[in-house]
Amino acid sequence: MQTAPNIPKDGIPENVIGVTSVLSNTDLEIVWGNHELEKDIEPTSRWKRILKTLEVSHGTKPISVLRNPDLEPVSTKERTWGFFSFFAYWGLPNFAVATYSTGSALLALNLNIQQSIGALVIANVLIATVTVLNSNPGIRFHIGYTLTQRMIFGIYGSFVGIMFRVGLSVVIYGYQSWLGGLCVNMIFDSFSGNYLNMTNTFPESVPMAKKDLIGFLCFQLIQMPFAFVRPSRVNTPSIAACFMTMFSIIGMLAYLVQANGGPGPLYYQKVDLSSDQRSWMWLFAITIWYSGVAPAVANQSDYSRFASGETSCYLGLFLGTVLPGTFVSLAGMLCASACKELYGTAFWTPTEIVEQWLTTDYSSKARAAAFFIGISFTASQMFLNLTQNGYACGMDLAGIFPRFVDITRGTLFVQLISWVVQPWKFFNTSSSFLTAMGSFGMFVTPIVTLNIIEFYWIRRGKITLIDFFTLSKKGAYWYTLGINWRSMVCLVIGVALGIPGLIYQCYPELEANAAMVNYYFGYMFFIPIVTGVPYLVLTYLFPVHHEKLQMVDPVDFYNCFSDKELANLGMQPGNNSSEDLYEYLDAKLPDSLADVPEIVQEKKAVSGA
Repeated sequence: MQTAPNIPKDGIPENVIGVTSVLSNTDLEIVWGNHELEKDIEPTSRWKRILKTLEVSHGTKPISVLRNPDLEPVSTKERTWGFFSFFAYWGLPNFAVATYSTGSALLALNLNIQQSIGALVIANVLIATVTVLNSNPGIRFHIGYTLTQRMIFGIYGSFVGIMFRVGLSVVIYGYQSWLGGLCVNMIFDSFSGNYLNMTNTFPESVPMAKKDLIGFLCFQLIQMPFAFVRPSRVNTPSIAACFMTMFSIIGMLAYLVQANGGPGPLYYQKVDLSSDQRSWMWLFAITIWYSGVAPAVANQSDYSRFASGETSCYLGLFLGTVLPGTFVSLAGMLCASACKELYGTAFWTPTEIVEQWLTTDYSSKARAAAFFIGISFTASQMFLNLTQNGYACGMDLAGIFPRFVDITRGTLFVQLISWVVQPWKFFNTSSSFLTAMGSFGMFVTPIVTLNIIEFYWIRRGKITLIDFFTLSKKGAYWYTLGINWRSMVCLVIGVALGIPGLIYQCYPELEANAAMVNYYFGYMFFIPIVTGVPYLVLTYLFPVHHEKLQMVDPVDFYNCFSDKELANLGMQPGNNSSEDLYEYLDAKLPDSLADVPEIVQEKKAVSGA
């Protein structure tokens, strides 16, 4: 920081005039305050020197307790995701083992295949619509989920929304890794008949097989190097993985239906539900499907910020949600139905089907099919897990510990800690986890609802970026002591009302309250009401009064907007060099606001004129 500029006789520092003609007094205070927050202070003790060496690499960019390069709005050169990138991002959770086997859960509700597909089509259209609405902070202002939590809950309150998703990311990462390990075993089974028939050497008390542990370990090791790849760079391999898996599923479906001479008995199965029961089961089917992708809906801004254009993003995510989400589930049900007639058992996962083929005839044809199917599902499983759990957790942990955690370190953390959840118990014991998975959306749906209301209704689609990185009480997201208590209250309401229904599902021996169970069955529809309506009422009764509400920054502080975007937002361009704008303004700002003459501090911002 330079020393205070010389004050001419008229009282206005010459090199401050250009800045204060654009920045308001509040902007000036925040800019200067962020300077202080981000100062690179030389450590004076051994402990501080150790901490200094542990800081994330940030080049010439500043870091603070609120900021590091991974949290900043994405620059134009990094926004390279087009239609197929977003189609693949939403294709990944659909071209995956969990979606392929979704039919088993839906048919267990006493719905037939036709009714299940009808519920899925409705669910996918609703999910795609909500995702489009939730993606706009990323598309228009190029920020991720972590910063939107500061907008919703406040600078300090954001830790609640962030920790919700960190917890989900760790658990689901372990779950998806175990499924990925089963996919790796399809490849290994195609290599060796001895591996296919490997006997378990673990005691009966250990709820896993030896080959399952090998597959899980190998899958974890395969994923680990991708922690060092920028999330914006995995779009191309994700596209390849999606299309490989699509061809594998088409091949499996064509072979099984042709070999069986039709879709099998499950396709023609009759159901006997009353109209009232059928309505609630449709709602529950929609909710089950939504819950599997709810975390991806919530963190859509993490990836929509990489969009090269709005239309390609909207179209890609809409079609990537609706088309694969319907086709893969239908294919899984038809394959299971054909298997029931062919092999006497309805196989709901590709790993079971491949194992049946290899066990029946370990021929070169069967081995080639097993290898290609295994490679395809392993790839889709890996990039699904990385984008929606690994990188997501890294982004969130970077928001909690910006000085010491970036996306790479956070991703490595979740890769290592995911072992703790012991995902093998989810599949090989009577654990209620798979039942509880239907509730995951219950924890993020209030956040999605609040985000949409806050962005469109409260802020009218306009937010300030510099306020995300300040501890100033004049910041737009400071609220009350750094917490937006209105959104906190509504979050608690939305989650708490679903807890009884979750308990009844996990413990069916309990005497259930019908109203609570029905609320749980349809929480995708009910949570937005019980969260959104109170939030609108509270913001009406206790409105947020802030001078920067429904405004954008007067200057592109982070060089993240194109010329067209700057013109549409009425924003001044920032420093076009690689130098950070704070450093650029350093020559134009005094050491403290006290050094700015009164006549300058009172000068109106051009943007507010």
